[in-house]
Amino acid sequence: MHVQDWQADAEATIDAHLRAVVGRDLDTFAATVHPDVTVIIPSGRMLRGADEVVGFHREWFTDGDWTYATETVSSTTTGATATRVLRVTVVGEPGAEPSTFLMGLTFVAESGRWLLVHDQCTVLRPA
Repeated sequence: MHVQDWQADAEATIDAHLRAVVGRDLDTFAATVHPDVTVIIPSGRMLRGADEVVGFHREWFTDGDWTYATETVSSTTTGATATRVLRVTVVGEPGAEPSTFLMGLTFVAESGRWLLVHDQCTVLRPA
């Protein structure tokens, strides 16, 4: 598999992953996902493996007129892992009430590129 320049750098890969979600770019999204990825979506449903995760996103990317925005809360990179915690705001359709949650992403360095291995979403509750 040909590794794109952005895939060799953790921060560039995470940024490409997030831009792929915002832009509904399934090919780039899939290129950032580890074969053994685990994703826990805000409802608590767990998705396992790249096929299930990419399939979920394929359907979501074609579903409606939602918008998706992120704000970085924290970011840490070591030689083998990169994590980012983000505040995510999703609006299901124009004029709809926004939904906000925290998302923790963990990427691992593997074969000269960075891949998402875990994505955990937690819905924020009123204080």
